[in-house]
Amino acid sequence: MWLAILVLPWFLAIIGRAGDAFFAESVGGDLFGKVLASQESHGAPPGYYFILFWVTFWPGATLAALATPAVWRARHEPAIKFLLAWLVPSWLVLELVMTKLPHYVLPLYPAIAILIAGVIDARALSRKPFLVRGTLWWFVVPVAASVAGIGALAVIGRQFGLLAWPLLGAAAVMGFLAWRLYQADGAEHGLLRAVAAAILTAIAMFGVIVPSLGQLFPSATLVRILRESGCAHPQAAAVGYQEPSLVFLAGTSTRLTDTLGAAEFLRGGECRFAFIEAREERSFAQRAEALGVRYSAGPRIDAINISNGRPITIAVFRSTGSS
Repeated sequence: MWLAILVLPWFLAIIGRAGDAFFAESVGGDLFGKVLASQESHGAPPGYYFILFWVTFWPGATLAALATPAVWRARHEPAIKFLLAWLVPSWLVLELVMTKLPHYVLPLYPAIAILIAGVIDARALSRKPFLVRGTLWWFVVPVAASVAGIGALAVIGRQFGLLAWPLLGAAAVMGFLAWRLYQADGAEHGLLRAVAAAILTAIAMFGVIVPSLGQLFPSATLVRILRESGCAHPQAAAVGYQEPSLVFLAGTSTRLTDTLGAAEFLRGGECRFAFIEAREERSFAQRAEALGVRYSAGPRIDAINISNGRPITIAVFRSTGSS
């Protein structure tokens, strides 16, 4: 009943606005499309989420391994049954679905956290040496993140990121203490130190390092070009690189089109810009020449498309009228 009260108004509003077209596309096209085939270059084999879990649930993932034997022994208890019913079937289904994105399993993480908390409270964490040695992960992750982050700054950003070093150093120290003092101080203290290491690592990575890597944000660079163009109301069309972030930053008037559409767009007036991915540049030039479009070449952007991890080059062209 509560589910119907919460959800039904949303469905009725959608039907009133778009009829059944939304459900036909979202369920028939998007949902079943993701189940039966990998979409948007996000395919991965079964086991992807299990492997990713040890990073995305860090630092709690280490305790998940230590809690597993106790959870298995208590699997017939009603509360444990409920949590396992929340976790296991959905996890298996998501592992079998062809399209995989890291956030798909996030609704299952609270069940894991509750299971771990229950085992810690019962002081039933495993003491098997090979599982306890997994607490080394508390130290390894901040060290690996430090090396990867500073390395990315040096290679991609051509800078050292000195502001991040104290944060990463403190994270490594806290991770080391969490690991070395685990057996002496217990899981609660170890987890608190590991959480402190996670917070420091996150601040360094997402507060200092990632914002310094402008190559990871081509949409922001393209929008900055629009703002610095001297036009009161610049308009843009994009070919090849058509990430939602570009529309979000540049405005909903941004046209996502093909090379012919971009050439026709530039012909429509001044203060119009075409963002053309390098592999589409020749086709665009041919279309523009056939239409008699006059335009000037702007900067070229070498970046990384973080949605697929691939390098990308985007050429910027500005309209100057028609011949």
